[in-house]
Amino acid sequence: MEESFKPRSLSIGELFGDTKSLYQIPKYQRPYKWESEQVEQLWDDIRESYENEIANYFLGSVITASPNEEKLGYIDVVDGQQRLTTLMILFCVLRDHFPDLNQNDTDNPLTVNIDTIRSAITYNSRALRLRLYTHSSHQSDFNALILNEGATKALIAPYKYEIKKDQEPKFKFINTALIFIEKLNEYNRENQLGCLINYLFYHVKIIRIDCTSRDFAIKLFQVLNNRGLDLTPADLIKSFLLEKLYKKYQHDLETSKIKEDNFMSDWREMEQIIRNCDDISLNDLFIIYAHYLLGSNQKKSYTEELQTLFEHQDPNDVIAALKSFITDYYEKIYKTNNKIIYSFKYIRWSHYWKAILMTAITTNYKEFDTLIFQLRRFYYLYWIAGKTLSQVKQTSFNIIKAIKDKKHINYLKAIFNNKLELDKIHEYATSQLISNVVDKEAWIKPLLILIEYNLTDQSNPNFISLTNDLHLEHILPKKYQELAEWSHITDEVKNKWLHSIANLTLLSGKKNIDASNNSFAVKMKIYQGNKTDSTTAFRLSQKILDDFKLNTFNQQWHESALQNRYLWILEQIEELLDIDLSSIEIDI
Repeated sequence: MEESFKPRSLSIGELFGDTKSLYQIPKYQRPYKWESEQVEQLWDDIRESYENEIANYFLGSVITASPNEEKLGYIDVVDGQQRLTTLMILFCVLRDHFPDLNQNDTDNPLTVNIDTIRSAITYNSRALRLRLYTHSSHQSDFNALILNEGATKALIAPYKYEIKKDQEPKFKFINTALIFIEKLNEYNRENQLGCLINYLFYHVKIIRIDCTSRDFAIKLFQVLNNRGLDLTPADLIKSFLLEKLYKKYQHDLETSKIKEDNFMSDWREMEQIIRNCDDISLNDLFIIYAHYLLGSNQKKSYTEELQTLFEHQDPNDVIAALKSFITDYYEKIYKTNNKIIYSFKYIRWSHYWKAILMTAITTNYKEFDTLIFQLRRFYYLYWIAGKTLSQVKQTSFNIIKAIKDKKHINYLKAIFNNKLELDKIHEYATSQLISNVVDKEAWIKPLLILIEYNLTDQSNPNFISLTNDLHLEHILPKKYQELAEWSHITDEVKNKWLHSIANLTLLSGKKNIDASNNSFAVKMKIYQGNKTDSTTAFRLSQKILDDFKLNTFNQQWHESALQNRYLWILEQIEELLDIDLSSIEIDI
């Protein structure tokens, strides 16, 4: 009986040196992703082992599998593609930049010379030792930039942002080659390069685990991951589904190929949609999808839970459903112009609100608008009250389950209200809102942005990002005592109002810097703008300017103006969060 796998200890020379050493990176693998840190670490490991005269240095393992296709000689690399690709780039740099490698060492017939290097790149001058199938363009880029004779002599250093592009590995190819050019030149100056490359080919070892089938190789890949290999949950789900696909069509190779192509096409489309979103990753998608499917807290890891859910489903149906799910997210959440959904994007518990909204979208929940209002109210009140994820987590799952069960909106409202009452959230939130120090709270800018959204009556409102250009403006400045114009402000007024919600508004960075420590009249000129600088875009701040122009408070910012602003803001919050703050108004 044939063994399912066979581990072999191979030197780098053996790994790239015989007729059975032709490798292909299959299409279900991620593109080449190593950046400077990983390449330099590999180089340092090899260099230090050589300098320390370690007889045999173990570089790790590679898992391969015989593909179910007629591609004689080539085997799939299921794990280890990053190291193999990096080593291949090293060989090409040696070929192009050091053609005289060990040419004077004629005594030892096994010395690595330029012919050895070329043989490690191409077998019999016609078959590439390594081919990339991760994307149709990746192999052509690899050829043009790395594999073709002399290609690495003409490389131009990429920008850092280009190296970060995971779906365009050509910049990583270039970066890796340039690192090796620098490192090898340094060793060449010390006349140690030939000895180092000899060491690499004969004393650096890799365990190659050859598997008889791809499904077994992927299974082994998963088992090894559970023992510490660096794979993401998305990688594991992908390999799990592909393993199921290969098993299902193992006796029909033609259908298997068609189904695999369909699967990979949907997977890449899904990845492309996610790349267009800057607020979600592929792993986030699987977590949110697991919340939607389970409607409860997981008992095992998300990977294990999803594998259980997908066990009896067709892999192509699974990936098609996932693609539909992320498409809905992109179109109905990420690209929406709904101001309430904008409000969610400031909340920290993103996996949960996204799972709830996506459950409602996926199941076509009829009372969607009422649901998102109630959900925003619930999360913001807990956030303002100073509560953590643990206090909203179970309720979030309860809401997901209720939506899937098509419960009436009044049923969902009862879930929210019972939880709010049980945890006395109205009391805690009210206490926070009336505090005389709120300007350091994480929720203060988002809450003011909610008010801003409420003041704008636009058919296509703009999302307000929490960037460094969005500033929290203290209308009464923190250093008011340095200006004579603020002499009417007593310590009692300062202690009560300076850091309160009444004294805060939103300004762009430039206006805030210009306005910060100035008199009220100067601040209003800055709010107003001039011929080269327009009026502040924020209605929150325009209201202060409007009152100033109308002489509502004698063009001063004193306690009466602060009290008026305070009551007005509380009215806005009452409307937005459906909370009764009338008792506070009576106290004022």
